[in-house]
Amino acid sequence: MPHCILDKAYRVNQSGGVAAHRVVVQGTNPGECKCPAAADAGEILGVTTHAQGEDGRPVAVRKAGIALVEASGAIAVGASVSIADTDGKVKAISLGAGQSTWCLGTAETAASADGDLIEVFLGIHRHTVPYQP
Repeated sequence: MPHCILDKAYRVNQSGGVAAHRVVVQGTNPGECKCPAAADAGEILGVTTHAQGEDGRPVAVRKAGIALVEASGAIAVGASVSIADTDGKVKAISLGAGQSTWCLGTAETAASADGDLIEVFLGIHRHTVPYQP
């Protein structure tokens, strides 16, 4: 069950708007959000709680708590997740030693296929895998 600690309204800075349950990143100006330009994008703001189909209109973005997020494929419970694509879906993080990426948080429920909604405990940070001696 999603649990809100902090939602914030952002103005959509994206032609065609944004879908519900997707990761959004910083828009062109302060107070704006948009879909990510690529997988593993930085400047993560959070997850949309509803769809907003119009550019320039507000959308609620979950910044802290547990959010429903759309998966791009199979994700196990406990997996760290990051941005999977330009639609703002998420994927399980898979990195080698010394690699890093932006992490949205930790999956609290599992996904078995593209389009599944999962619960993610939000903890936005830079995830780095240490070198193994």
